[in-house]
Amino acid sequence: MGTLGVHQMCALEIQPLELVRIAAEVGCQEVSVVSQPLDPANNIFPLVTADNIAALKQELAATGVGVANIEAFPIAPAAPVEAYRPALELGASLGARGATALLFDTEESRVVETLARFGEVAGEYGLRVGIEFMALSPRWNTLESMRDLVVKVGSSNVGIGIDLLHLVRSGGRPADVLALDPALFAYAQLCDGANLDVTTDYVEEAVGNRLAPGEGCFPVVDFLRALPAGAAVELEVPQPVTRPALERIGHAAHCAREQLAAAGR
Repeated sequence: MGTLGVHQMCALEIQPLELVRIAAEVGCQEVSVVSQPLDPANNIFPLVTADNIAALKQELAATGVGVANIEAFPIAPAAPVEAYRPALELGASLGARGATALLFDTEESRVVETLARFGEVAGEYGLRVGIEFMALSPRWNTLESMRDLVVKVGSSNVGIGIDLLHLVRSGGRPADVLALDPALFAYAQLCDGANLDVTTDYVEEAVGNRLAPGEGCFPVVDFLRALPAGAAVELEVPQPVTRPALERIGHAAHCAREQLAAAGR
């Protein structure tokens, strides 16, 4: 069975250090953490900072847990790509593989230029950019449209992160993932949902009310089978905080392993 990671979104009430400890306890090999807030003035994410990174490095070394991605770098009309260097450096010092970007711009030529530049800057730190599409976005809100955008960017250091929730809500199918050039793939995120509705009205679900893989009606197994060989897979299963983080993440990890086994991965 391949590597399974845990995203910080699974438990926003705990710090990255505790996320690493829980990941190790439930048998997950990686975490994705936040070193760059989407909105510094209204940040909801526990952050990796210069103040806590030493302890985090010690915990990673002690547990053997790795870092998959660091988040979250907004690509906006005035995106300060050069200003992202400190957050990228923090991620690189943790041994992260990737840096996740989210689109907040709709002007294609500007987005192509900004993404290409961000790919260059991230590459200086040994990080590959994963750009996520979501039905919530005003443009490039499907896998097909994001594929076309990334092809126009033309950088081997920019790929697509595929969150199963966003795939389903944007009308995508596992067959669309299977048809994607593996060179354009960055990572996959797992969860489940109570319906297959194609909608833009799912913010609450996205940030705090997802199901563990296999407990809803998403095509989890088919999605996993459609991923490229060796694909990085992580849990992004934010849920109401009615149970401890360890219990929620442990249950989601158990469910994910059942789905991975069923998919033959």
